[in-house]
Amino acid sequence: MTLIRLQDQLDSGSFLDRYAVPGGPLWKAKSGENLTELLGEGFRIRSEALKSAYAKRRVIYQQAYEDHLNWEFTEAELGEIVGFLSKPAGQHYLDGRWRMEAYTNTNTEDLEAEIVSETASTLSK
Repeated sequence: MTLIRLQDQLDSGSFLDRYAVPGGPLWKAKSGENLTELLGEGFRIRSEALKSAYAKRRVIYQQAYEDHLNWEFTEAELGEIVGFLSKPAGQHYLDGRWRMEAYTNTNTEDLEAEIVSETASTLSK
């Protein structure tokens, strides 16, 4: 979990930040309302509150991930995975994977918009 940077996310609770983004479930402002707080400060406040609430449950998250890893993979498989990820090719894979997803998502935004538009049109008929 350390090699794939999941442990960092579990330790910090940073995976919860998606709930702190403006417009997310922790923002009470409705569309068109005047936002009086700065977005960056608002994000920070919400992120810190999330992490405070998460701290009480962190051990449960850790155990859930460890239990699933041990259910999904044998010790021998985990050894092979860790061996691969510890090598330069494994690190390149991890570094390249997020870039590949980011670039692909950026390069297909228009395509996704077309798909959503077509689907909305189909559903409205």
